[in-house]
Amino acid sequence: MTSNRKVRWEEMLPDELLAAIDECPVCYMAYGLAEPHGAYNALGLDWLKAYALCERAAATHGGVVAPPFCWHIQEVPHFDWCAANGIRQPLASSSPGDLFYHLVLHQLRVFDVRGFHAAILITGHYGGVERDMRLLCDYYGRRTATPLRLYCIADWECIRFEDYRGDHAGICETQQLMALRPELVDLSRKEPSPRSGTWAGTQFPDSQGRSPIREVGERIVASQIECLGKVAGELLESYEPVAGWAGPSQNDVDDIWHRFERLTRKYWLLSTTYPEEYREGPPPFPGWEALGE
Repeated sequence: MTSNRKVRWEEMLPDELLAAIDECPVCYMAYGLAEPHGAYNALGLDWLKAYALCERAAATHGGVVAPPFCWHIQEVPHFDWCAANGIRQPLASSSPGDLFYHLVLHQLRVFDVRGFHAAILITGHYGGVERDMRLLCDYYGRRTATPLRLYCIADWECIRFEDYRGDHAGICETQQLMALRPELVDLSRKEPSPRSGTWAGTQFPDSQGRSPIREVGERIVASQIECLGKVAGELLESYEPVAGWAGPSQNDVDDIWHRFERLTRKYWLLSTTYPEEYREGPPPFPGWEALGE
């Protein structure tokens, strides 16, 4: 379905947005932030790749891309590997974890009440926060009984090319950005920076003797777009309308948030430190029924 039609929500005229929702009621939402990804990648790599993937998926398969949001979780104990790697200036567009999750919940409500049948949330900043986001999506569905179909992933989870599984400023992410925004990668820049030490990047060739290649990145991205198209089709096929559905109010969502935070906070990835996550992780989520839900 590739075309020259608009896909960005904020660029559409009112009748264009309504027509786009009628044509293909799928909303794509990109998550990520600006933070160092080596001396050679743009700071916003995580968000830039997620947003570009959303745009390409919507242009290819139909749907609408939600307005930009380039703020995510970084300055928390779980991500203290930055300090461990000598990064004295994170340069991150970060927000507190509970504020981030609270806002995601309100974004789900907006997708719901604007008439979408499905929403696909793609985070380019990962390492476990995507699990918390999926828990939030699940709880929104349980508390509202919405017909909206929700799907939340870290972008690497939809890669279907060879054995690429994501990384941080490594061979996978760098090749993705080379394919999606080639002007924002400059492999001639090296670490460490004399001003602030390492930028948490990778020396290329890497430990397996590989250097980033744009053509490989294009194959990675193509596999992601194909996967997202299949996901969108499955979500729309499984959608079951609810007669008279209006969706929750903002006040309703605030109530849902406070209950969610109270019930689940100790199970969040953000409730652990980086060493704890790799040693044992947060307590296993016991299921909603065990929590009285």
